[in-house]
Amino acid sequence: MTTPERRGRPRTGLEKLFRTSLLLVPFGVAGNLALSWFGTDRGEWAGIGARPRGWLYVAVLIALVPWITNAVRILIWARFLKHPLGWGDAFRIIIGAELSASVIPTSTGSEVVRLGMLMQCGLSAGQAASIVTLGYLEDLLFFVVALPVSIALSSAWKLPAVRALAGRAHFDAPVAATIVAGVLLALWGAWRLLVAGRLGRGARRRARRWAARPRGRLRHTWRDFAGVYRRVIRHGKLRFALSLSVTAVQWACRYSVATAFVYFLGYRVDPLLFFLLQWVIFTVMLFVPTPGASGGAEAAFLLVYSALLPARVIGLVTAGWRFLTFYLPLGLGALAFAAMNVAAARSRRRSGHTGPATG
Repeated sequence: MTTPERRGRPRTGLEKLFRTSLLLVPFGVAGNLALSWFGTDRGEWAGIGARPRGWLYVAVLIALVPWITNAVRILIWARFLKHPLGWGDAFRIIIGAELSASVIPTSTGSEVVRLGMLMQCGLSAGQAASIVTLGYLEDLLFFVVALPVSIALSSAWKLPAVRALAGRAHFDAPVAATIVAGVLLALWGAWRLLVAGRLGRGARRRARRWAARPRGRLRHTWRDFAGVYRRVIRHGKLRFALSLSVTAVQWACRYSVATAFVYFLGYRVDPLLFFLLQWVIFTVMLFVPTPGASGGAEAAFLLVYSALLPARVIGLVTAGWRFLTFYLPLGLGALAFAAMNVAAARSRRRSGHTGPATG
């Protein structure tokens, strides 16, 4: 029989993320304030209080829209799978992913946490994996359309930085593909030598035992995963179109925060160009090995946008963008996570249940 302590063990990791995130927020906000103060002309500071705040409110609102859209996307597919996932569960999954993104390198991906929390809510490993990968597919299809449109309709090709990036990608792509193919081929060759006994009988036995353990579980997971995709192809086309539309709203909002903040400061810029450059920055952040891409995100923003914005405000814009897209959702997420825990504890006390909640 599973004890309450054992049932509560999966929550421990999230509570650690919550506490770590609370510690990161004050330091991050302090760093943002320092960057704003030393990187902004004093005359700009004097005029901020008198500016209309409409665009600032828009920036705050669209910075938080991805919470709602991500939750909606999860619910669309959970309901398609006939799973009774609720809004509270969906928001908890999204907040858990946000917290994980703040304390681990961006390239590690918060989807591992999302996958685990979907399984905690009762979905099988294959179903949870299908929801996560469907999200990736929706993102990919959106950007396949949005990026060329942004390039065609904006003045992106006039920027030396964009031309340099395009030329570099053209040069590096074949090299990177060759390296990846070589590594995969080497791993496959080493595995074949291992199972053939060329590296010793003991190593061969251990390799076969190691491969046999997860085989049954992987087969079951793959069946569930493939079954979900077959159902989507046969009966879920309208759901996919709906989820793709929500995806478009999500990324349009997330990549327009910088534009709205710059509008608040009184500067008019090309929204499509800023959208495209936001994609460049968020892509660069994937390769920054620090938790939440701290430091690297600010450096990338300064490097890319310093050619488009006056030097007297670039520090303020960088700090404002980072605060709105990272520290604000992080701080609110940590507080929301704490509130959910308190509400769950009160609910358990009222019902006389002493163990932690499972959903």
